[in-house]
Amino acid sequence: MNETFGAYIRKRREELLKSNPSYTVRKLAAMINVQPSYVSKVERGEAPPPSEATIVRLAKALQEDPDVLLALANKVSAEL
Repeated sequence: MNETFGAYIRKRREELLKSNPSYTVRKLAAMINVQPSYVSKVERGEAPPPSEATIVRLAKALQEDPDVLLALANKVSAEL
């Protein structure tokens, strides 16, 4: 995987947006309790990946495996 965390998040969100209008940047941000501008900055690589807790919420919202997103963010789950 050479894809950055932000690029992966954007690609996944845009895939979901094709079939579900709930995956705009604003609505995703509301789902995970962060500001839309933060989601946008993370997707563009202008902000570092969020905390582990936010990544787990993001994974749930994007129907992804939290461990995959944590690995992309170079973070290790606290459960390990």
